[in-house]
Amino acid sequence: MIEQGDFANGTSSATSQLVHGGFRYLLKRDIELVKNARREREILRRIAPNLVKPIPLALLCYKGDPYPLTGMQLAAHYYNCLSKTDETEKSIAIRDVRKIRHLVGPIATNSLKGCVLLWDSMVNDARLTLATLKDAHQHGAIVANYVRFLDFVRKPETANSANGIYRIVAEDVISGKRFEISARKIVSATGPWSDHIWRKDPSYDGTSRLLTENAKGIHLLLPRYGKEGDNAYGLITFTQVNKQRRRNPRVIFILPGAHNTSIVGTTETTPEEELASVRPSANEVTYLLSETQRIFPEKRLNKDTIIAAYAGTRPLIAVNQHSHGFAKTDFVSREHLITESLSGIMYLYGGKLTTHRQMAEETVNHLAAFLKVPRACKTATQPLPNAIGEASGADAERLVKRYGAGYRTIQKFITEDAGLGELVTSSLPFTKAELLYAYWGEMAITLEDVLWRRTRIGWTPGQGVDIAPQIAQFLGEKNNWNDTRIAAEVEAYRERIRWLNSNL
Repeated sequence: MIEQGDFANGTSSATSQLVHGGFRYLLKRDIELVKNARREREILRRIAPNLVKPIPLALLCYKGDPYPLTGMQLAAHYYNCLSKTDETEKSIAIRDVRKIRHLVGPIATNSLKGCVLLWDSMVNDARLTLATLKDAHQHGAIVANYVRFLDFVRKPETANSANGIYRIVAEDVISGKRFEISARKIVSATGPWSDHIWRKDPSYDGTSRLLTENAKGIHLLLPRYGKEGDNAYGLITFTQVNKQRRRNPRVIFILPGAHNTSIVGTTETTPEEELASVRPSANEVTYLLSETQRIFPEKRLNKDTIIAAYAGTRPLIAVNQHSHGFAKTDFVSREHLITESLSGIMYLYGGKLTTHRQMAEETVNHLAAFLKVPRACKTATQPLPNAIGEASGADAERLVKRYGAGYRTIQKFITEDAGLGELVTSSLPFTKAELLYAYWGEMAITLEDVLWRRTRIGWTPGQGVDIAPQIAQFLGEKNNWNDTRIAAEVEAYRERIRWLNSNL
């Protein structure tokens, strides 16, 4: 498995962090999608309990919203009936505005008709990606980040074979070295880049239909405005600017993030920039701030309030929009598709965070049949080894929640060198041992890998810019970086943050 950048450096670390049971799709009467999403959510809770955590959500209903509270209440009842639900996670409707405000915080109550309380799950998407990769590696897979696909290779003697392509040309992004990789089967699971790969497929004739309709979504990290603590509610509300779009209304999520922050999202627009260069635009930022201000009118929000912002690209499956009269990505399917070209290349299209395991399972089962391996995928029942673990003590429990069984390696580092138990900074609960584990145990290559994805220090106030030199110096001493490398890592990270925040 090769990845052109760091693991989860694209959309896999730029989601709403929701493993979503799909209640809002029930309002659109998409019953099968909801059943499937709930099944996958429960599987992920079971196989990655330290990462995928239940979260209470309040779906707010204001006057003029596309769906009345009575309709949402009926949907909540049906939602409970779709699968076995623990009594503590039953969806209910509340009409008492004062009670709602007591539960979720200082929201706007003018024209508030009530809410539906339901349960979903949140996850650190980057760490879930890492846990999945480490599980694959422990089962024999070869995984490599910073290795870019360049092209397919076909052997002359198999030019007419349906499965003639079994080599690719790849490039080590760090060194620039090019080399070939051989395999009995090639799978493109490249998300927004799927059509880019398809255009390089020898069976692509230049006129074949492209299957990806990419949609850009951004999120803001703001201070926590609702209830504080681990049991804070997330909020879902229909957007003010889209209330007239009753056929397919948009919603805004305001979710409790780590370190007492709120994750606010999302937008859905057609990306104008290159896929590798998506970032929040000024208009998108203003839109999310405006919607958040509407929900929390007692707060004073502006761009200075923003802790961090990020953007990702969703690989939606394209439809024949002309025949359906649709011109926006809102009407594109979020289902996934597994297909194979005439050259024998397999492609995964579409999908989302909640159903990623199911997509992989279907792909692996297809590959097992092709390779004549008499075993089906078992990921629905086998826990991810780095997403489980038990420990006693507050600090050990924190490590288990983040690293699963990997916490033992971190504690071993500290046992062997007590200095590694020191906090990186007094304001954040990250030890030096965790930085070392990110580099030695989780294949981090750059300072950005460590700060933005392995630890998420980049998602805290200041985004780690001020402590970047200190962290780079520490990593450099442990990994024989020279002064030039250390300075370059710091500047690259600061430039990345400047670029990402340029429209804030």
